[in-house]
Amino acid sequence: MPTAQERHALAFLTGLALLAVGVRALGVQRFDAHVAAANAGQAPPASLAERALAAQAAAVDSAARAPRRGRGASRRDTTRRSSRGARAPKLPTASAPPPPPAPVNVNTATAEELERLPRVGPALARRIVEWRERHGPFSAADDLRHVRGIGPSTVRQLDTLVTFSGRHSPLDGEGPPSPAYHSSSAF
Repeated sequence: MPTAQERHALAFLTGLALLAVGVRALGVQRFDAHVAAANAGQAPPASLAERALAAQAAAVDSAARAPRRGRGASRRDTTRRSSRGARAPKLPTASAPPPPPAPVNVNTATAEELERLPRVGPALARRIVEWRERHGPFSAADDLRHVRGIGPSTVRQLDTLVTFSGRHSPLDGEGPPSPAYHSSSAF
């Protein structure tokens, strides 16, 4: 014998099944009525799909007209028009692409100059300058990896945007002494 909870669940599921059968039967009757109307030359009423599509198009148009909010929104974003009747975008006149930025010399640049580089903010620029003052100038882009916060992907991005001048980095060895040094010290 089922418990009271099981009887309630069974009654709910039975009611749900009967409701589904009724909805399906009404849908079939409505479909038959549309087919009969189409055969008689009458236009069927707007279907649910057509109404949904019209509602979606209206929502998209209203979203395009609404001002953007949040991060990155500017005054220019609020003047957008709907896709219907939108004006053609203004294309820039035949102008040359902007020249690439001049490379920044990491060994002589101030923290403010270093901040202009991608992925370099005030804190990282300050750490680069502090590392340079403690350990000497950088000799190559890979030396930047010694600074906390600079990894391989940042080095790859900065590689073409930075230059290095000055004396050798203390991390680089001076190399083996020349043979002339050894021959003169033999005495």
